[in-house]
Amino acid sequence: MNELLVFSELHKFLNSLGPMKCTIAPKSLSIGYKPFTFWGNTSKFATLYGDKRYQCLILHVEPFNPESTKGKELQKEIQKIVGFEISEMRNFKLKNHEVYIPLELMRKEEKLKIVKHFTEEQYKRITTEK
Repeated sequence: MNELLVFSELHKFLNSLGPMKCTIAPKSLSIGYKPFTFWGNTSKFATLYGDKRYQCLILHVEPFNPESTKGKELQKEIQKIVGFEISEMRNFKLKNHEVYIPLELMRKEEKLKIVKHFTEEQYKRITTEK
C-alpha cells in the first residue's frame, strides 16, 4: 500500500470515529479533524499531512497546552510499538504536545491497524474529557 492509499484509509477511519468537522488547507494537502461533543466543539484532534515534507498523521494530544509534554510521552510509546524513530525520518521541529506518525510506516496492514487503535484511544480520551 502506498502513502496515498494510507492517507485515504486514515481519512475514512478518522471520519468513522464520530461526528467530525474536517478542514482542508487551501494551499497544501492537509486535513484537520475536529470532533463535535455534547458540550460543544473540541480543539483539533488530528491532522493528516500529505505534503512531501511532512507526510504523516499528527495527533494533537493537548492542543490548549503547548507546554505539555504528554505528546512526547505518547510519541515514545508509539515509536516503541511500531518500531521507528521520528528524528531519523523527519527533520522538522516537533511540538511537545503532538504525536507524529509517518505515513510510510503504515504501508503494512498490521502497522496501520496498530496506529488506528492508538488513534482511537486518543480520540476517546479527548472526547470524554471536559
